[in-house]
Amino acid sequence: MGPLCFLILINDALTDTPHRWKYVDDSTVGIPINTRQPDYSPLQSTLDRLKKWTEENKVTINHNHTKTVVMHFCTSSQAVARPQLSVGAHPLQLVQSTRLLGVTVDDRLWKQHVINIVRTASYKLYMLLRLKSLGTPAKELREVYTAFILPTLMYASPAWSSSLTLTQQQQLERTQKRACKFILGPAYDGYDNALTTLSLPRLSERHREALGKFGRGLLYHPRHRHFLPPDASPPRCATRHINKLVPIRAPTTDQYKNSAIPSIVHMINSV
Repeated sequence: MGPLCFLILINDALTDTPHRWKYVDDSTVGIPINTRQPDYSPLQSTLDRLKKWTEENKVTINHNHTKTVVMHFCTSSQAVARPQLSVGAHPLQLVQSTRLLGVTVDDRLWKQHVINIVRTASYKLYMLLRLKSLGTPAKELREVYTAFILPTLMYASPAWSSSLTLTQQQQLERTQKRACKFILGPAYDGYDNALTTLSLPRLSERHREALGKFGRGLLYHPRHRHFLPPDASPPRCATRHINKLVPIRAPTTDQYKNSAIPSIVHMINSV
């Protein structure tokens, strides 16, 4: 009953702000700002109300500098005033990256996350080398890769995979390429041939498939359907292509165009 009672206790926290994301005891709040005239007072007011809520409900915010932090996302080429926020008497540290539910988010979104998962997966590749030296067959090595290493490269990929740069995609693909070399050994004859031999798709294909599956889940989910635009109106006359969802307004930046929700809308309407 402990976890259930805790969820009931914190359920009404931060209900007065639309830009909130909660998962068990982790909470994230944010506001969009005008880069020409940045105003962080609404966010500070939210933090003040949260502090008051914790006092009334006799719970404590973890003020550790790695737990409660501020991150400023800004793609403007002009200098923008940085936020100076606090929770009660505790000023919040402004950081360039932080870990949120297992995903590293930085002020450029996913650069540090890709570095981290490539590093972690590379450490795990030693497992393949060790098993290969003990005479483990390639078929079993493939199963080890898909069970212990591939999940590192796929974790929460619908959130970040569509926003990767070409360089970041190549970094991830090179990790799987190394795994294929370790599994096949002297029999390795090029990446494409190795994927065919091991019946493995490219990581980019896996990421796209996971994004599409996640999008279809949102489309038919009774509670999370609001993350996607509404259904498109039926046409008055027959057309060659009918949109399933209302197309998102033309994005002003490629960064937004390639983000998760616009990419999902484009995929659903293209099917």
